[in-house]
Amino acid sequence: MSSPAREAEHSVLEHLGQARVAEREGYGGDALDAYDAALAQLGSDGDSDLVASILRRKGNVHLHRGETAQAAALYRESLARCEATDCISGIASALNCLATVVQRHGELDEAEQLYTRAATAAEDAEETRLTGMIRQNLGILASIRGDWVSAQEAYLRSLAAFDAIGDDEAASWVLANLGRLYTESGQPTQAEEAFGRARTIARTRGDTLVECLVEQNHAELFVQQERYEEATAACDRALSLSTRRGDLLRRAETLKLRARIERVRQDYDALIGSLAEACELARVTEDHMLEAELLCELGEIWHLRGNHAIADAVLSEALEAFTRAGAGRAASDAAARLSSTRPADAQGDNDAEQRAPH
Repeated sequence: MSSPAREAEHSVLEHLGQARVAEREGYGGDALDAYDAALAQLGSDGDSDLVASILRRKGNVHLHRGETAQAAALYRESLARCEATDCISGIASALNCLATVVQRHGELDEAEQLYTRAATAAEDAEETRLTGMIRQNLGILASIRGDWVSAQEAYLRSLAAFDAIGDDEAASWVLANLGRLYTESGQPTQAEEAFGRARTIARTRGDTLVECLVEQNHAELFVQQERYEEATAACDRALSLSTRRGDLLRRAETLKLRARIERVRQDYDALIGSLAEACELARVTEDHMLEAELLCELGEIWHLRGNHAIADAVLSEALEAFTRAGAGRAASDAAARLSSTRPADAQGDNDAEQRAPH
């Protein structure tokens, strides 16, 4: 390799290293600049598979910032490049990335199909790490659908694979999700253990994304245990980290959780403010499942305030969204909330009440 070629390769690797550090520490703008610099250095004649990989990395930054459309475009471009060179591992990665976008839109059946195609390709390419990540994502889908047994099985298989190859970064992601699953399924001791290990890995690596996710999920456990002061502190840490990262989606999810605490404290002004901001962020980031969950919360608040017609409209919208997404457990919960919003003697009143705000 000639000296100029070696210098160019060194420059590309340097930019990629800078991008990964910036991404891990929560400086998304700096990460995107570094990835663009690497692409510029590679030029139009650069290694197509490497370009495709960088495009996916850029897409991931946009996805975590809530910029879903930009992420999807980059993932599709990456997939096209990998298909053109028959790079099986790249195809698997791109399909996995596209599935996360589809999942965010609430299209769970299509997401499952993409994840399954990605898993098959990853196994064909003998990509152990990627296969584990995809299996974890299938576990997340199972959790959304209320199938905790399948979700836990998928998480534990992924965690065992990552531990076997000494991949702490991937293990921390699984542990954060596993802790949340343990919380939802009533296993607090196991949840604490999972969160503790995930937090230690994240702080050791300086990984603000995983640390933010752990704080958010741990706050949910505290709420379940009625430890509201600790829950509030964990929410504050998660909000601080998400703001630093420019992570709109994580901020929306944390605001949703903080609203639950404000509801317990009957701080309704703060509660409405948190839900309103979270709902707007969910719309901006195109997370239709989260938006439907927030609509359920808003519907209940309208019900508590006696605005039953608005509550019915909001909850009906949420029910339709969950049903379209195939989120059976969430749809059942929304249906139960809808059936309880209006007392029997109020079915005919308030016909002229205003419609739910869009």
